[in-house]
Amino acid sequence: MATADRTDDGTLALSVITGAQRSLVAAEMKQAGYAHRPAAFDPYSYGTPTFYLPEAGGYPRFFVASAARHYPGTDSSPASAGVGVQMTWAGSAEVPLNGTALLLFEQSSAGSPWQLASTSTLEPGVSMPRLASNADGAVPTVPLDASTLLAQPDVTGPLQAGVVDDGPASAASKAVAAGRLTTGMYQAATDHVQGLATPPGDVYQWDLEGSDYTAFTFRTADGAALVFYSMYLETVTATPGYIDKASPIEPGPRIVYPDALAPWIGTGPHRDSVQLQDLLTFAAVDPPVGHGKIQVIAVGGGVNYAAAS
Repeated sequence: MATADRTDDGTLALSVITGAQRSLVAAEMKQAGYAHRPAAFDPYSYGTPTFYLPEAGGYPRFFVASAARHYPGTDSSPASAGVGVQMTWAGSAEVPLNGTALLLFEQSSAGSPWQLASTSTLEPGVSMPRLASNADGAVPTVPLDASTLLAQPDVTGPLQAGVVDDGPASAASKAVAAGRLTTGMYQAATDHVQGLATPPGDVYQWDLEGSDYTAFTFRTADGAALVFYSMYLETVTATPGYIDKASPIEPGPRIVYPDALAPWIGTGPHRDSVQLQDLLTFAAVDPPVGHGKIQVIAVGGGVNYAAAS
């Protein structure tokens, strides 16, 4: 990716990535092409990585590398941790510019190349959980339908979505801890801090929902599951008539949106609706029963698609 970034080679960049990372890089290429600038495939610098290798199993296979990551021109000192954040265009999730990145690599089948599938950054002040290991030093995995944990690992994302969509009043809050990536995302969406201005009389809605990208797990030393997964954050600003599927739709005031959405929706004016999709990658700790709540500890991603009318 560093070579692709240096040479602005989109074909090379796409050849070494897969999954959610491929969709996000394709979106970045679309934005760069619209703005007539080089694409920023991976502008960060990285420290020495630590590798976490799972026990051998079927395909797709994966491993994770963690490394300190720094965005050029920003302060990465411990005193500034959590101060600089990169806002995704939905604005309900923020990705720290500097911190510990978790890079998940995937191999789809025997003989196929290893490719970067997702990148998430640990929340400020959060460390990588201590992982279990077998006699060979490999990390055991946890079945996605395991019933020995607070929740099956494959419903970690949907439980997080319940809190992001409905806030502390959600029944899912009994299983999901409050934090910047759960109740914080709900509050950010409620406050409309997303770069989209909702005109008087219009409606703003959001929905965190699942994706088809493969989820992976590690077992931690204390018996929890560290779950890596991807979600779509869908937001819409629209007139009541658009929401209610009226015919005809009575146009509302012009909807103001960030310039970064222009590659998909142009410069407008758009008076009926602006719809935005972020693709977000997460890591969460799903504890054993009786050992607390699910903690969402890392996030990555950004704008993936937009539409308007």
